[in-house]
Amino acid sequence: MYLSLLLLVGSTVCDITRISEPNLEAVNFAHPIEGRRLSGSVIKEMEVDTEVSCQFKYVDEKKCFSYNVGSANSTKNNAKRFKCQLSDSDRFAGFANFTEDRDFKYGGLQVITHTQKKNQKRRCAGYI
Repeated sequence: MYLSLLLLVGSTVCDITRISEPNLEAVNFAHPIEGRRLSGSVIKEMEVDTEVSCQFKYVDEKKCFSYNVGSANSTKNNAKRFKCQLSDSDRFAGFANFTEDRDFKYGGLQVITHTQKKNQKRRCAGYI
């Protein structure tokens, strides 16, 4: 339910990166960067069932600017678990701490530049 709502909102609001309303939280995620993670600014760390669950934790945490998700090396009821790390920084502000780690993916909001915004409106016109 949450995923379909998140995808629906993401496809209809093309040039907004984060929406916050009393009964709705939505963000426009960038594609995760595999093999990288941001360390040194983690504000919360937890185990989750799926990578998407980590994105939901990101949306719930207002101070969060990015997340790392990787293998937790544990199982619960024979299901693989993931380590979710929420950060109050991003790879641009904390570039020195943006390091290689094959076991993780780094994710955050998609930032749209002015040029991309023009192209995005053309591509999204059919959804509005």
